[in-house]
Amino acid sequence: MEKYKQVGVWVDYGHAVLVGYDQGNAEILETILSPVERMKREEGEGNDSTKFSSSSEYASNNEHKKHNIAQNEINEYLKMLEQKLSPYKELLLFGPGKAKEQLRNKLQQNKSYDGKWFAVHSSDKMTQNQLLAYVREFYKKIEVG
Repeated sequence: MEKYKQVGVWVDYGHAVLVGYDQGNAEILETILSPVERMKREEGEGNDSTKFSSSSEYASNNEHKKHNIAQNEINEYLKMLEQKLSPYKELLLFGPGKAKEQLRNKLQQNKSYDGKWFAVHSSDKMTQNQLLAYVREFYKKIEVG
């Protein structure tokens, strides 16, 4: 990891893939799994409006509680990524959804990331070979341009 100053990070809320780049070579460095769980159900819970009973008399909507739990998990995930990305000077953040923008915003709020270069691009899900090619092509364009 130490030999790379440029990194591409494909990120969504499920996982992140770090791809190091140096002088035309790209290498997958690490895959980081997210602690964010999509669907949480407690034992005996039917759906969001019926907890432990199918009767609407006992309905309890836990949207607020579930939202707070999800936000805390997302923040924990972004903090994990923030620590992993600290050695790199140039960061390409790409992937589907909003995770890449949230990560960029978190990094920009951290003073230790002042002076580092960020690029944010949208992309679909990719195979490992597609990830390597995407990062390689992106940084080659930057070097030439």
